[in-house]
Amino acid sequence: MRIALITMLILSLSMFADTVYQRVDNDQDLTVDQRALYLVYSVLDRDRLPLEYTADAVSERSGTPALHEALLLSHELSSATLQEILTLADRPVLSGSPATFVSVGGNFRIHYTTTGIDASNLSYAQDIAEYMDFAWEEECNTMGYFTPPPDNNIGGDNLYDIYIAYIEGNTLGYTSHGGEYKPPDSTHSCSASHIVMNTDLGPNHQKVTSAHEFQHAIQMSYDYEEPTWFMENCAVWMEDQLWDDINDYLSYYSGGAMRKPYRGIDGGGMYWYGASFWPRMIGLMFGIDSVREVWENCAATNEANMWDALDDMFTAHGTDFENGFMLYGLWRYMVGPQWYSSFNMFDEEADTWGTPLVFSWHNFTTLPASGDQGSYPQYLMDDLGIAWIRVDLASYQGGWVQMDFDGRDGYEWNLGAIVWNDNNFQFTWVDCDPTSGEKALSVPTEGWDYAVFFPAFMTNTSFTANYTFEIAYTAGIEEGESLTGTDLTIGSNPVIAGSSVSFNAPSTGYMDLSVVDMTGRRVSTLFSGVAQQGLHSVEFQEDLASGVYLVVLRHGNSVETARVSALR
Repeated sequence: MRIALITMLILSLSMFADTVYQRVDNDQDLTVDQRALYLVYSVLDRDRLPLEYTADAVSERSGTPALHEALLLSHELSSATLQEILTLADRPVLSGSPATFVSVGGNFRIHYTTTGIDASNLSYAQDIAEYMDFAWEEECNTMGYFTPPPDNNIGGDNLYDIYIAYIEGNTLGYTSHGGEYKPPDSTHSCSASHIVMNTDLGPNHQKVTSAHEFQHAIQMSYDYEEPTWFMENCAVWMEDQLWDDINDYLSYYSGGAMRKPYRGIDGGGMYWYGASFWPRMIGLMFGIDSVREVWENCAATNEANMWDALDDMFTAHGTDFENGFMLYGLWRYMVGPQWYSSFNMFDEEADTWGTPLVFSWHNFTTLPASGDQGSYPQYLMDDLGIAWIRVDLASYQGGWVQMDFDGRDGYEWNLGAIVWNDNNFQFTWVDCDPTSGEKALSVPTEGWDYAVFFPAFMTNTSFTANYTFEIAYTAGIEEGESLTGTDLTIGSNPVIAGSSVSFNAPSTGYMDLSVVDMTGRRVSTLFSGVAQQGLHSVEFQEDLASGVYLVVLRHGNSVETARVSALR
């Protein structure tokens, strides 16, 4: 049943293969005025677009990215173009006599009509109001996000305004801060906004779109100048936080972070929907408040500062953005039942995420082997893109496998390595030489089923991320840097209060030893702080509920685990 569901979802993505937004975004011949106008037209007036952008194309599921990308260009536009965009992105004029009511929760004013192209009915509007109230309660009251600012009575009062109106194509809704009130006393780039919901959404789309678009309204309250990619990452992630049983985010899988790892983390188009796994990892690793911390860091600076905001969040949790990004390369790979049968590495839904993409020319069962990035332009790495290179270790036990990597000279490269079996894994990453792009990295083979090496292109440039590599097996002692681990040892298993965990710190530095359940959530912290070089031992302070857990040790650029059980 699960396989059938995944197949159905992946096949359904053919409708997203070519959107109006993507065609506009990919056209490098447009002037900045044309680009901004066409982006707005793609949501609000498709008939004004040339046929080449609309023929056999579909709309984005959310219209917010196109509108936001256009508004980000405001400072570069002619006054006439800017005025047209602000007029189009302003609040809609409904096709019939408007009716309004206040949601039961008292935070929203709903605007709808029963006649004309925008026609809906009171029952439909009340459903939207109910799901918006739920979004406010969960996102603001429970999760602690900013509430959207007052709009200076533009909608008749200072309640947040939701409009139910027809939106062309398959766009479910959008959020706009175009022409909206910007509180003059705000200490950050805060803007009011409004949300438009389409007139014919089914119950599931009403729910997830309410969660999604209200998250955009919140983001605009923190900083309306931040980039679209992380806004969409978080909005799709929020859908699943509020409506875990719907799993609409799976419909974006084939266009996202596991199937297109070569795309940059800030990739646009449909990729930003399929990259909701980035805030998902952050939330599972450090707690869901850590995603909100990124937005708080954005608000702390009165200009766009997303990259610094992310780095500051990672730093507050004992690491940095670069290490977090390399952990994302590990995290995205350790999913799907085909790699980890009955052992979900980080998330209870990980076995529904399908197969991470390993190119055929990066999949080896016989060593020595060599290769490069491949010759297909569409698969070349963006900056902050990666490529997984997989080695079957069945015939290579008892020694070491070494990759000799050579990335394009003069650019920043990292090289990650993972080894795993059905119970545990180890991971590390290293910096490549900044001049030559070269690095040798070895992994042990004894007891491990597979090894995966992954280069990461860390430089922001338009140049192609060319690289070559050679992989060889040796039964002798490894040379150069290697994945050696810390001898993470569990004193007794099943574990109880007082059970010991020992590890050998290879050098003095920050270490985090946690217990994680099979949903990926941290249930206990055994140690977090600076550990001196040498042997350490800590104890479980309390009994765990019956079940299976991972003991996860993060140290420097490395991660390793031990699988344990508890019987209460």
